[in-house]
Amino acid sequence: MLGAAALAVSGCGGGDEQPAANDGTAAAAPLTKAQFVARADAVCREIKQAQRPYTDRLRSLEHGTELERVAPILEGALEESRKGLRRLRELRAQAPREDRATFDTYLAAAERLLAQSAKLSEAAKADDRAAGREVAATVDALSADEQRLADEYGLDHCGDVF
Repeated sequence: MLGAAALAVSGCGGGDEQPAANDGTAAAAPLTKAQFVARADAVCREIKQAQRPYTDRLRSLEHGTELERVAPILEGALEESRKGLRRLRELRAQAPREDRATFDTYLAAAERLLAQSAKLSEAAKADDRAAGREVAATVDALSADEQRLADEYGLDHCGDVF
């Protein structure tokens, strides 16, 4: 999602049923790693589905589109991403105890990407392509970090969700 947004703001060119995640309360017993991965992947698929209309709109914009048209799209995508991250944070309580630190590292990477998304949105609202380009320059490394951490944990659908 952030890649499409970075392109829009910087001005550069540009299944299976899974069990639903529960509310993730601390009272819930930890899941096995396989169960937890299945639930986290299901949440990530739902996040991507919620982001899809915004991502499609960003990708359909022509090079040089006025940033005032980009900003509300970014805001919508950002809100869906924030909701998704909250759901993953709630689910974290059900991660196997021995895996929680690893999952926390993934969540921290997702937070960094969301922070950059917020900066892109602010740049778009301010009609500041230079700031957008500055943020866009960080996207590849942050996205690669998120993907690597998801892969290392065994998450198939969470590596490119934020």
